[in-house]
Amino acid sequence: MLSDRLQADELPHVNMTPMVDVVLCLLVFFIAATRLYDWDENEFVVSVPQVSDASPLTAAPDDLMLTIIRPGIVAVGDTTHDLPTLAKVLQQSRERYEDQGVVIRGDAALNYQDLADVLSVCDGAGIHNVRLPVRPRGDESATN
Repeated sequence: MLSDRLQADELPHVNMTPMVDVVLCLLVFFIAATRLYDWDENEFVVSVPQVSDASPLTAAPDDLMLTIIRPGIVAVGDTTHDLPTLAKVLQQSRERYEDQGVVIRGDAALNYQDLADVLSVCDGAGIHNVRLPVRPRGDESATN
């Protein structure tokens, strides 16, 4: 009975002294090791990477809105152009921003050839990011 009471009073514990000794020894070792090697930063030869052709960090411009008014006449914003001047405008836009995009709109009554002509001008100017907005048949409320 007496031995049961002695075991109940004795709680388990962790002796922290050896762990603290090890940590302090490691601390002293690393402090001494860093002082033994007094390196000069000029001793290390480091080749730093260089940037040659970095594009400017600007936001991408909005897509150009091309509206086919009639065969051979296309509006870019508020100005109208024929196909040869449209090619020059698109070429200049592509020179300013390589991934310039265009949105081609037109009346449903236009011929497919009118659209093909504008697509050909875009391809000739090097613009490949071309979108054609469409809406479901009979949706007259969403006219742009």
